[in-house]
Amino acid sequence: MAAILFIAALVLAWPTAGLSIVAYIAFLVFQGYMKAKTRMHHADKLRSSRDVTSGGGRLPSWMGNRDKISEFIYGVEKLAEREGVPIIMSSQLMLHEELQKNLMRYAGAMEARGASFSEQQMAVAEKLVEIHNRGH
Repeated sequence: MAAILFIAALVLAWPTAGLSIVAYIAFLVFQGYMKAKTRMHHADKLRSSRDVTSGGGRLPSWMGNRDKISEFIYGVEKLAEREGVPIIMSSQLMLHEELQKNLMRYAGAMEARGASFSEQQMAVAEKLVEIHNRGH
């Protein structure tokens, strides 16, 4: 794929005074950035899981805000639903007190590592999918 884009950039470089080469380089930089971000997110999830398993972790900063909690849970359930977890199942899982506490501590551990609110939602949704898939 990258080779094809490079050849296209070379062909288009002449009439565009080199702008296609700049666009190609920008594409490579963006692609590298996204790969690095994905690897860091995965590493943060692993470290956060270890924190919670070992009894560590903390609640996220937004935990005192009911609207944020509702938004978080809604987002988690919708993300899990996209991965095949029925909404009723994710709702039941999120109502389980011990599991909910661990998932919130997991979100807090992700936050402590710099994860945004939406990245916390994605990580918790992925955990719900794992839990659901283990049960089946």
